[in-house]
Amino acid sequence: MANAQPAQQQLYRLPHLAKRIGASGSSIWAWVKNGTFPAPIKISPNCTCWIAAEVEQSAVVRIADSRKAA
Repeated sequence: MANAQPAQQQLYRLPHLAKRIGASGSSIWAWVKNGTFPAPIKISPNCTCWIAAEVEQSAVVRIADSRKAA
């Protein structure tokens, strides 16, 4: 019988995310506010994370849009 556990999701905390995409935390929050970056999730009252797959997909879209504009 196959294992029925869901695939494990990778999560990014803000410091790691900022390093990963090369942007400041304030830029990331501004992008979230204006709807151009994935919204984070709260995993506890004091812990906010971004889902890695959503961040990576956002990067793919931004790259594609950049290539269209050039």
